[in-house]
This record gives sequence, C-alpha cells and structure tokens, in this order.
Amino acid sequence: MRHLCCQKLDKLPPVSYGLIKEFETRHPRFAGSTSPSEGPLARSWRERGFTLLELVVVIAVIAVLLTVAIGRLWGLQKEAEATAMEQVLGTLRSALGMKVASDLVNDDIADLRRLAGSNPMRELAQTPKNYLGAFDGVNPASIPGGHWYFDRHSRMLIYRVRNRDYFSGGLGSPARAGFMIRIAAARYAHGEAVGAVLVAVAPYRWGPRRAAERTQGMIWSIGRIFGF
Repeated sequence: MRHLCCQKLDKLPPVSYGLIKEFETRHPRFAGSTSPSEGPLARSWRERGFTLLELVVVIAVIAVLLTVAIGRLWGLQKEAEATAMEQVLGTLRSALGMKVASDLVNDDIADLRRLAGSNPMRELAQTPKNYLGAFDGVNPASIPGGHWYFDRHSRMLIYRVRNRDYFSGGLGSPARAGFMIRIAAARYAHGEAVGAVLVAVAPYRWGPRRAAERTQGMIWSIGRIFGF
C-alpha cells in the first residue's frame, strides 16, 4: 500500500511558475511570499522597525531636551529661593526703618542704639513661616535649607541656603547668608544723625555654577534617569 501511494504522488504534475504567478495575481496579499525574506511580513518589519542609528539619534535628542529642561528647572528653583530671601530682607528693612523713625521722633536715641546686634525679626508683627527662632551657637548643619534663624552668640540673622549650587560667598559651608543690624552715625555741624541698617556680614551672590560643573551635574542627572 505504501509503495502504491508513493507511486501516485510521484505521478502528480509539478506546480508550474505560471500557476504561482496567477495565484499571486488573484491574491495580492501573498505576492512575493515565495521567498521568506521578501514576503509581506518582512516588508512590514522593515517599514516599522528602528535601526540602531535611528535609536541612538532619538536617545541623543531626548538627552538634549532633558538637559535643557533640567537646567531651566534648576534655574527657576534658584530664582524662586533668591526672590523669597530678598523679599524677607526687604520687609525687615522696612520694619527697621519704621522703628528708627519712631525713635527719632520720640528723641529716644538710646533705644535706637540698642538695636545694634538685636534680632530684626522682633520688629515684625508676624514672622515668616520659615523662621525657626533664636538659638545659642546652633550647629548650622542641623538647620534645614530654606529657613531663617537668629544666632544669639554671633548676633546674626542667618538664612540657610537650600540651593547651595547656585549660591556663592556668604558664611561658608554649609551655604548661609548672614545679616546684622548696625548703627550708622554721621556728625554734622549742628549735631549727629543716627540710624540703623540691616547689612550683610559677608558678601554673597546668587548665580549658576561654572559651566563645566553645571554640565557635569546635568550629565549625572541624565545618567541617573536612563540608568547609565
């Protein structure tokens, strides 16, 4: 039986190339499927797939956009902190000016002179929410960033900087800006003019780091995002 079946199969006519082309004409979706590398699935894969070069270009573009976005975000955070600190200083100087004017009107020069080295926050009707209070020789590292405090030992009002990478000068590490009330007096022919001013103990500056350090920081941030 097996021998007869094999003989019958051998007698079947081979499929001609013409029949194959006729089949592909009637069924276009199978056109070119006679070769595995030229079938519709292969063409669809080439149309939808990414080459290694395209993938690298996409990653590079995303990296550049992230670099710009992160740099802008850091800049906005720095500007917001610097603006908030300067607003508090402006409020304190206005309150101090009103106190000086009151003492001068009442001719209370002794009280005015006592302002030297005092806590300027006492001149406010309501202290800022990020003011922690007065301390005796507190460790600056224990103060959270973005907060004010008064050091009784140094008689300074101190702001602990949060974005230390965008702050230079001040009182050193950890990043801080210190301020103190000082008496300003000027002598004239007919007497003496006395005032009180809130001044920075050490010069400081808000601004970005050097370009190389900033770029290195951005690259590090991007590496953390992509897991490099």
